[in-house]
Amino acid sequence: MIRPFALLAGAIIVTLAGSVFAATPDPPSARTAVRSGNHPGFGRIVIDTDRKAVYHLTQDGDHVKIHFDGDVMLGNPPAPPHNVITITTDGATADLTLVQGTRLHRMRLGGRIVLDVLDAPDDAPPPLKTRRTETSHAHPSPAMISAPEQDNRPPAAPSAPATAATAQSPPAAVPPGDSPHNPTPAAQVPVEAKPLPPPAASAPGAGVIIETQQTPPGRDVMPENAGPLGLLARRIRLPKDMDGSAFLVPFDGTTAAAAFHSGDSDYVVFDELRPVDMSQLRNDPVFRTATVRLLANGTLLRVPLPPNQSMALTQMPRGWRVAALTTEPKQQPIAVSATDGQLNLTAEQSGNVVSLADPDTGATLLVGTQHRSGQGLVVNRRSTEFILRPTIQGVVVEPLSDAVTLRQIPTGFTVQGGPAGLALSPRTGDTNALMDAAHLTRRFDFSTMPTAALLRQANRQIAEAAALPPMARGLKERGAAESFLALGLSAEAESLLHMAAAQDPAQAASAETGALTAVAALLAGRPEEANALADARLDGTDEIALWRAVRQAMRDDGSPGAAAIFATTAPLAFQYPKPIRDHIMPLIVETMIKGGEIAAAERLLDQSKDDPKLAYARALMQQSNGNTAKALDMLDALANGNDRFDRARAAVRAVELRLATRKLDKTQAADALEKLLYAWRGDAQELALRERIADLRGQTGAWRVALATLRQARIDFPEQGAAIQQRMKNTFADMIRDQNEQHTSPIDFVTTVDENADVALDTGDDDALQQALADRLLALDLPDRAKPILEKLMRSAKSDTAKARFGASLATLDAHEGDDAAAQSVLDASKAPSLPPALTEQRTILRAEVVARLGNPAAGAAMLVPFRTGGATEARAQILENASNWPGAEQAWSDCVALTLPDSGMLSEAQTRMMLRLATATARASDDASLADLRVKYGSRVGPGPLGDMFRLLTAEPVRTTADISRSQREISLAASLPADLKALRASTPPR
Repeated sequence: MIRPFALLAGAIIVTLAGSVFAATPDPPSARTAVRSGNHPGFGRIVIDTDRKAVYHLTQDGDHVKIHFDGDVMLGNPPAPPHNVITITTDGATADLTLVQGTRLHRMRLGGRIVLDVLDAPDDAPPPLKTRRTETSHAHPSPAMISAPEQDNRPPAAPSAPATAATAQSPPAAVPPGDSPHNPTPAAQVPVEAKPLPPPAASAPGAGVIIETQQTPPGRDVMPENAGPLGLLARRIRLPKDMDGSAFLVPFDGTTAAAAFHSGDSDYVVFDELRPVDMSQLRNDPVFRTATVRLLANGTLLRVPLPPNQSMALTQMPRGWRVAALTTEPKQQPIAVSATDGQLNLTAEQSGNVVSLADPDTGATLLVGTQHRSGQGLVVNRRSTEFILRPTIQGVVVEPLSDAVTLRQIPTGFTVQGGPAGLALSPRTGDTNALMDAAHLTRRFDFSTMPTAALLRQANRQIAEAAALPPMARGLKERGAAESFLALGLSAEAESLLHMAAAQDPAQAASAETGALTAVAALLAGRPEEANALADARLDGTDEIALWRAVRQAMRDDGSPGAAAIFATTAPLAFQYPKPIRDHIMPLIVETMIKGGEIAAAERLLDQSKDDPKLAYARALMQQSNGNTAKALDMLDALANGNDRFDRARAAVRAVELRLATRKLDKTQAADALEKLLYAWRGDAQELALRERIADLRGQTGAWRVALATLRQARIDFPEQGAAIQQRMKNTFADMIRDQNEQHTSPIDFVTTVDENADVALDTGDDDALQQALADRLLALDLPDRAKPILEKLMRSAKSDTAKARFGASLATLDAHEGDDAAAQSVLDASKAPSLPPALTEQRTILRAEVVARLGNPAAGAAMLVPFRTGGATEARAQILENASNWPGAEQAWSDCVALTLPDSGMLSEAQTRMMLRLATATARASDDASLADLRVKYGSRVGPGPLGDMFRLLTAEPVRTTADISRSQREISLAASLPADLKALRASTPPR
């Protein structure tokens, strides 16, 4: 066995030899070597050309021809690999005949042409264990250094020219798996990296060792692999609004993917065969157990995740992001419809179909990939010929018949059967609906006998139960409860079941009793009391799946998951007595329409054409089909009908539809919805309506009305107080960020903040929002209205930072009104440690100015010395200037210029003003030398105009000779004209 150190030493020797003899050309008669090798899962053929060789490859079925341009002479053909029938060479051309079903993958590594012939799926040998290695871009790795492939050339004589030629054109590099002593199959990828063993001395007589001459890989690409060029998975960060972990697999934009859950793991399937190195994730707490397996025409990632995390697959510019999230990602359902004996799956941007064996059961899976993210099959669907599995993305079909195939079509995928098609012929009418239901499995026994007979049966069951001892009544009471449910007496049935559970411990522990109690709660409109349906002992029947979907639809309006379950289980409703059917059928059909199961919903509507309770669902169907005018007519008719519930929701839907089609603007829509507030009271529908009104009011700038609407909702719905308070915070934040003065006048803004001070204080953890609020209050020029609000906010602030920020704003108002003592008192009352640097500087500048005006300018200026910022230095210069401390002001203005002015270029008006302040302080300090320096350094950078003229006048040279008299006269004339110009400038100067 050749040790790694011997491999590395040999590679270095050969590389040095190549550099020494690089000037020696190959003999004209030298032949280009052709070598071959067998590997588990593929055969390899290597042609040792140079980097400049140009070749053309054509493939016709199983016949492949490679032709080289120029003066190339191929050597004798090697023995064919196990999946190649023949190899022949003729001059510059090589002919290959491949085993039927194999696939050819070619790549170029340096000057070598590498042809990998991948086994057909049925011919692939069982995978072998791989030796785990570590990939490094800094030093040669085992994937870059190896013994040569099998070579059928006659042995060359050991001469110097031959050695030079060999060194100049070494054989193609082969990964460690190509060595017969260390096989590494192409279908296996290292998952966990281990350090290389310590180097050992090169053993005498070791074979020739070579080094791959190839383009260095990028950070997302592994060095040479045993099969197609591999990729390097790496950790990436998720956006701030997503909680979890993620890594990137850098496939290019042409690769599609699918993802699904099986057993205890999530799986990702890519429709491109590429090894993926997961070594960079081996220390990751979430993804360290992730593994990779190469498929016949794709790549499979296995990612075990904790039970509290969900996978999300997203296509990024650099590849596919695989994320483990703490929340369930929102999923768009893939619509399923049956036509002409085949099943159509409407999936956007469909990719290739990849086949694999289920990692847990070994069953064959057909996986349809997608180029887009977030669309999948929500629930499991079964038929006699195949199973559609739930997916995170894409389509997974488990065929139960050999004739079933999955094919890509422009609109997604289609599942097809044999010549007769799939057993999916659509049916219409009640008879066919009952036939559909007959194939679904049941759990309950709801009687459909006439009402009078059912009443007699219920009375008899109650009487028989009463005649028994309390602990023996359970079964009779449960039967009576089923009769009550069939009669539409859900509240009575629920009470009876609770009594049975209280009297009989066996009934309390029964999954059947719990399920019936949950069904009664659902029919009574209380989905929060139907948790017993989640009992795992109830799994396995279509009827339980139906009622679980009813619960989900009641809790999540338009749930795609519930819609998908209804698409297969809804026919059961036709076997139910009329009171139950009338109660759940509108919910079923409406959920299917909103959840994307349009075709299945249309079939149910066709089977119930005369049912008046489905009128609202028919209006929704017209809207989903794009017939807005007819949908509005139907909604308006319902809004004027007799059913109070349908009246309320149809009127709201009509307003929303008119808003969407721009027949109403947002203000008109909000007004119309407000008139409907009293059409339906007291449940989630009213709360949702109020929140919608508040949202529309906010979008039109009526923030005060929006917040008042939410505040009243918080009073009327105390159980939803936390969620409503969060909406109020979001609305308040939107108001603060809204800079459109047409939306909110200063008076309205101050009044709204005052009325919602509790909401303002609840945003104390958002520093940017708090600062924006303080700034807007200061900018309103309404100190008498703003001061009480700032005082309230400062006293009630929930954090030191918020208190200090509101205190600074209040002190600024006091200082502007000339009450420096009050400003100082406010600063003292709101001080706190460990404030943000910007806030600390703001408060210190304010305090220094107050201290200076109270009679101690030296102390005020000293407070600002530690701050090396333009704002603090300018404030220090202003304090010293106001105190007529001209040497100190000169130094402070000089520091400010050094901190804020650029080293070159003409000065702006604001920068010229600063230079003028510096020149004035320098002149008042009688520092002629510094004035001369200012004239030399900045004179050419100060532009024309009154400010520039004043700077030039202040920095002008003194009169020393008679030659300076004329210049002095010009300066006197300039000085005489300056007061009027400067007065005009002073009037336009913005206040500090």
